Amino acid sequence: MVRSSLRTTALALLIPALAAAQTPRELQRAAEGITPAKVKARITTLAHDSMGGRNTPSPHLEKAAIWLADQYKKFGLQPAGENGTYFQRYSLVTRRYNPATSTVTADNAGAISSWTLDSPFAYATGPKVAGPISGPVVLLGGAMTAKDAATLDLAGKVAVVVHDQARAADWVQAMRTIRSKRPLAILMVTNQAPQAFGQMRRVRGNGQQTLEGMPSTAVPEVTLHDSLLAGDPNRATQPDWAAIRASTVPVVQLAPTEVLVTFDLRDEELKRVSAPNVVAMLPGSDPTLKNEYVVYSSHFDHVGIVGDGVGGCSIRREFPADSICNGADDDASGTTGLVMMAEAFASLKTKPKRTVVFLNVSGEEKGLLGSAYYGEKPTLPMAQTVANLNFDMIGRNNQDSIVVIGKEHSDLGTTLAKVNGRHPELKLTTADDIWPEERFYFRSDHYNFARKGVPILFFFNGVHEDYHQTTDHPEKIDYLKLSKVAKIGFYLGAEIANSAARPQWNPESYKEIVQGPGR
Repeated sequence: MVRSSLRTTALALLIPALAAAQTPRELQRAAEGITPAKVKARITTLAHDSMGGRNTPSPHLEKAAIWLADQYKKFGLQPAGENGTYFQRYSLVTRRYNPATSTVTADNAGAISSWTLDSPFAYATGPKVAGPISGPVVLLGGAMTAKDAATLDLAGKVAVVVHDQARAADWVQAMRTIRSKRPLAILMVTNQAPQAFGQMRRVRGNGQQTLEGMPSTAVPEVTLHDSLLAGDPNRATQPDWAAIRASTVPVVQLAPTEVLVTFDLRDEELKRVSAPNVVAMLPGSDPTLKNEYVVYSSHFDHVGIVGDGVGGCSIRREFPADSICNGADDDASGTTGLVMMAEAFASLKTKPKRTVVFLNVSGEEKGLLGSAYYGEKPTLPMAQTVANLNFDMIGRNNQDSIVVIGKEHSDLGTTLAKVNGRHPELKLTTADDIWPEERFYFRSDHYNFARKGVPILFFFNGVHEDYHQTTDHPEKIDYLKLSKVAKIGFYLGAEIANSAARPQWNPESYKEIVQGPGR
């Protein structure tokens, strides 16, 4: 009996030891493996010309996915994708509104005008629709900004937007907000330069990639050029487009009930393909907490090669011979950061209490497709995912700071401040969002975790002159900065993975982001 009791006591003493957190020295040793030299070697591989810009989908993207899986396998991380692999595949359907059979019709008290999308001055984009769309018309224009658009109630209405190229920057932001208001449909009337309009029309004509079988929050949107409307026999019944554009205040006019705009948009499928996400994990050491997950994420796709028929990759005039958008900062930098953090976690002798997951998604450049799919069909339970740390563009701009978006929405911001305070040797400021008007919180892969109720932080250095250009090259990356951001990300993830309590939302933020309209 005495020997049995001693064995039981010894076993009880061992159990908490197995689940103990790492010592500060052990974490520091692991972080010391994140070096600028290693960062350079890996980002140079991922953003090499041989990766062809990693367009979604493409053989180059598949090559990058295999490279990532090989890295995780080499570190000893377990596959966390589908069927015991490191991969999660999703189907993409390229579709468009048939330009020959899709129309938009305006009925102004019996003066009827109709246009088909095969006009050189018309194009459209949006989700598959079941039939014709029509509703009350609200006219929007003038000096409209995102702040103005945020006050609009567009539910159940057709928004007719009078776009002014002279205010293009304001309209980019305003349109994001208008779309988020979920009108029935949008009809945009634009005075964009004909050459730029024609280029956009060609891109839209190639179709839009959508996730097969997934719900869409997109809004049907038809864009007509002034040139088309100028030739309309009912021109006299149209609004005064020039006067609306000249307005120095926002224009918001509800049209009379006899004014009706109808969209008859006929969908057609052009092709069907699949694309990969890459998922690896380091299982947790705590018997209970190992069933909870801290997910690191980054997108490993980019915008491909100039002239590949997809669009998005642009040539800088001073470098006309280069045709590959290497995407070193966007987002080989974030992806390399994840690889570095994965290696650091794998080197720990004492594993974190929670399971740590490394998720590289594709399709971000096409509308957050890979993360949207993971959000709907996660390979690890979303309800057990306690935090998402997303890294998208972390290798440029100010060497001593990184913007961290989302700190105000949960106590992760407090945790980050505490962790960063322990590591003054990094000399890294984790700054608040300095571009709130850009709404970056809603524009990268973390958002597909946030809307599912997972607290997030988004590490981001901001855009620059090489954004989506052929000049986003590895030699322009600040390898020291990237290694510093990866180190703070590693320390932060370890803190979350070892904490007794899960991160908690700010209640107001939870109400807005998770429980808000359309959730």
